[in-house]
Parts: sequence; C-alpha cells; structure tokens
Amino acid sequence: MDTSVLVDILQRYVFNVANLQGMLRLSTPVILAGLCALITARAGILNIAGEGMILFGAWFAVAGSYYTQNSYVGLAVAILSGLVVGGLFALFSLKFGANIIVMGIAINIFAVSATIFMTRIVFGVAGSFMHPNIQGFSPIHIPLIKDIPILGGILSGYTFPVYLTWLLVLLTTIFLYRTPWGIHLRAVGESPEAARTQGINVERVRFLSVMASGVFASLAGSYLSLGHMVGFFDQMSAGRGFIGMAVNTFGGGEPVGVFLSSLLFGLTDTIGFRLQGERIIPIYFISMLPYFVTLIALTYFTIRKAQVAKAVFKKKAAQAEAER
Repeated sequence: MDTSVLVDILQRYVFNVANLQGMLRLSTPVILAGLCALITARAGILNIAGEGMILFGAWFAVAGSYYTQNSYVGLAVAILSGLVVGGLFALFSLKFGANIIVMGIAINIFAVSATIFMTRIVFGVAGSFMHPNIQGFSPIHIPLIKDIPILGGILSGYTFPVYLTWLLVLLTTIFLYRTPWGIHLRAVGESPEAARTQGINVERVRFLSVMASGVFASLAGSYLSLGHMVGFFDQMSAGRGFIGMAVNTFGGGEPVGVFLSSLLFGLTDTIGFRLQGERIIPIYFISMLPYFVTLIALTYFTIRKAQVAKAVFKKKAAQAEAER
C-alpha cells in the first residue's frame, strides 16, 4: 500500500480531533459498565446483571428528565433506580441464596421486557420515546482549556457524565488502594474466610459492592439516554453491560486498565460511524465491529494469561526440582 494512502486513512479515521472526541464520548458508557463489573469482581462476585441495570438507568433517566425538564433530576432518578435494582439483586442472591448467575440473567431479561412495557404504558408509544420535554445534558466548555489549540478540542466541550466518569476512575483507584474500605473489598474478593478472621463483615461488603455496581450501571444508562442521545430506545444498552465485563477482564481488574481498554472500544465505535456514513463497508459488518473487537481482546487476554500461568508453573517446577 502506498504510504500516502495509509497516512490519509490514519488521519481520516484515527488521528484527528473529531475522532478523538468521538472516542471519549462513546467510551463513556463502556467505562462505567467496566467499573460496574470491576467493583463486584473485586468482592468475588460475577455480576452479569449490568446490562439490565444500564437499561433501567436509561429509562428512568428519561422519565425523570421528562417530568421535571431537568437532566440532573433525571440523573438522580437513574441513580436511585440503580440502587434499588442493585439492592434487590444483592438481597436475593446474597441474602436469600439465589443463584447469582440465574439472578443476573433474570434481571437482564426482565429489564428488556419491563422497559418496553413501561414505555408503552407511561408514554403511550412503542419502540422509542423522544419529546421536547426531555432535557439532555449540555456541553461544558472548560475556561482557559477550551482556548488551547487541539488540546482544547480534545478535553473541552463534553457533557457532565463524561467528566464525572473520568473523575470516578480516579476516585475508584484511590478507594481501592488508599482507603480501609477498599482494602476490605479486595480482601473479601481474594479470600473471604481470611477476611472474616480479620473481623470484616463479608456479606455487608459484598452487598454494598453490588449496590455500587448498580450506581455505575445507572450512570452509564443515563449517559446513553440523556448524553449520547436524548430519548429512550428499546434495548438501547446494546450489549454494553457485557462489553463492560470484557473491558474489566482486559484491563486486569484495574480502574485505569478499564479506562484504557474502553478507549479501544470507543475508537472502534467512532471509526464504525465514520465508515457507515461514507458507506465504505456494509452496515452489518460495521455494527459487528465492537463485539468483534471484544472477542479478539478476550481471546488475546485468555491466551496471554494461559501463557503466563504456564511460565509460572514451569518456573516453580524447576525450582522444586533444583531443591531436590
């Protein structure tokens, strides 16, 4: 391929301000979904209910904004829904002993049906709901930074949930490694029995982690319905709850790793939209891109993890043989 053609492709589809902006916007719900998966995984819980939590958050954010004509009230209502759904999930799975995988699947299925039903009953429409009363988040232009060439275009002009997400990545890192509660959470995930011997209430830590995951998921949903779009569409979570689990795995269970992994999916989505607009590649292939990248990333991570485990095993075996 001619070098000039390759440079032109990279400039048009990767290295330009518009694509970087799109990457940061579209990665936001994935980052939040990743944090949703991370906070429960650190407590030793596999939470596959993120998809349903995101969908509920999107619906209640629209409902709150529609009735009050205030996007921040919609955000608060979405967070409340996340706490309720997360609390119910924790109650049945942790308190009453229901199978956590079955509960997660049940919440995901229920969320799809419930939001379709509520849209028809409450708003009287099917498929999607858009209305002038629904107030989305307005862009925030950061003083001084917005006037810096290139950097201002990359860092300024996003909505409140985008900046909140960046802050949450930092706060989650501090929480995990610089607070007693974070240490308790990691201890519960690594060895619940050892944590009990240290006087840590394992059940309470897990219960709170599931509720926190509901908050992260509802923030992702509110961004989808009031930030990325302004309105609700059936199944608008579009698999982001499961992609969030993937980026948590690919990011090594670290907040910064989740953030960086999510950028990859945000960039994939952005490039997909560009290709879709220019009709270079069939639309069905473009729609498949984020999930294809997820599959490739998980395959690579799994193979890499197996190689590391094999190398560690060989090293220990060699040490044991030398000691003999």
